[in-house]
Amino acid sequence: MLLIDDLLLSPIAGFKFILRTLARAAEEQYTDDAPIKERLLELQTLLEEGSISEEEYVAQEREVLAELREIQNRRMQLAGVTPEEAERMGRPMLEIPVQIPQAKDE
Repeated sequence: MLLIDDLLLSPIAGFKFILRTLARAAEEQYTDDAPIKERLLELQTLLEEGSISEEEYVAQEREVLAELREIQNRRMQLAGVTPEEAERMGRPMLEIPVQIPQAKDE
């Protein structure tokens, strides 16, 4: 009887495995900061080459650092760390305001 149960439930177990694998891959991509760090290095290189001005660098660097903070906050939230615990660890979770451009009146 157990063999029949295993055979009947194996498609469900396989589907659960696929869903868990997809969820894990999505979580890793959601918390991957490597592309953001690469962008920061690229900005520094552009500044040194003179391709962008200091003002452009500062503005873009601010955006990149905000994205890095957001990813760090996501990692802490996924790990179950509360904002209070994060502050005790010396890594405050920051709220990053999102600015939505206003539609121009026609």
